[in-house]
Amino acid sequence: MRRAALQSAPATDETVKTLLWALWLAIVAAVIAISLHATQGYVVALAPPWRIDFSINFFLLLLVLALWLTYRLGRLTQRASDFPERVRAYRERRSELGALRGLREALKALFEGRFARAERAAQRAQSVAPVAALAALVAARAAHRMQEYERREQWLERAETDPELATARLVLSAEMWSEQRDDARALQVIEQLHGAGARHIHAMRIALVAHLLSNHWQEALRILRALDKHRGLAPPASAAYKVLAYRGLLRESADDAQVLARTWNAVPAHDRQSSDLALEAAHCFNRLGRSEDAARALEQSLRENWSERLLEEYSQCAGLNVGNAIVQVEAWIQLHGRSATALRCLGRICLRAQLWGKARAYLEESQRMEGNPDTYLALAELAEAVGDAERASQCYREAALGFAARVAEPARTRSRWFRREPTL
Repeated sequence: MRRAALQSAPATDETVKTLLWALWLAIVAAVIAISLHATQGYVVALAPPWRIDFSINFFLLLLVLALWLTYRLGRLTQRASDFPERVRAYRERRSELGALRGLREALKALFEGRFARAERAAQRAQSVAPVAALAALVAARAAHRMQEYERREQWLERAETDPELATARLVLSAEMWSEQRDDARALQVIEQLHGAGARHIHAMRIALVAHLLSNHWQEALRILRALDKHRGLAPPASAAYKVLAYRGLLRESADDAQVLARTWNAVPAHDRQSSDLALEAAHCFNRLGRSEDAARALEQSLRENWSERLLEEYSQCAGLNVGNAIVQVEAWIQLHGRSATALRCLGRICLRAQLWGKARAYLEESQRMEGNPDTYLALAELAEAVGDAERASQCYREAALGFAARVAEPARTRSRWFRREPTL
């Protein structure tokens, strides 16, 4: 009931207002009628030989009518004189609406991946200066996606007409040139952008990728630290980029043991726990004969991130103390369980120490758990070492077949996932 009363209240207010206005108009009309009835004057217009007599009421009516006609004639004259300007404003407004519609269609087509349609729609938006430069940037992105780089450059030149879009044009140019692998040009544009005092997070991301592709590892790490400070990258992406940069530094130092050791020691302890990074460092150390450094890097990572790939590389560390190495691997087996990789690692360590019986036991158990060609290869080396040529030949053959199947498997996977589609 309360709701019905609230809804009926506005209707009641409108009725009261209408009645009040009607009463007011009736009073005004009555006053005017009484005034006109009480007026007895005349107006005489003489134009010999004619004479025209008017009542004062009729004269006032004619005067009001004349004033109204004069006002309307003046308004009509003004509208006629303003007509060309109004037509021009109408055409500009229609062109602006068409340009905005074209820009909207260009953005929609760009996000949908219809790049040719986006470029055509952006072309329709070139008739209006305020949106022409923005539409040119959209068309440049669409042309870039179609690998029409000459048209892309033309669109970017058109976008230079609007100084308010200078930052947008520079960032977009750097992004497109980085995607085109023109990293030097992209970095030059980003330096120009940063030279103006701006610190653009997205531009820093583009610079990071460009530096990584150009093998500028130190610059990439510097940008990564800045991005981490401003939370400009997701933690998984930041960790992956750091691994990539540090791996590049390790590979550049792989020919000098001392430089390699300094490079590895300069890596923060948290980053050294990465499996990929520890594996790369261990591989480089093993190539230079620094097996103790390789084992130390692997052990540090394995304590935090268990990975059988690291265990496989641990078995390649040739200069380790055999007893300590066996104790370490057996401790890992107690923590993570027996696996073919761990047993193969123990077998290789015993093989290098010429513990033939233990090596055979570990390798054969690993073979029973998993027929890995690496295990067959280790068994073949063991058979050669003890003078069993027939067994060595058989294991070499099994290892060769296993490695051949391993190489062929990715090819079959690629042919399955990247098969040629029929022509529509």
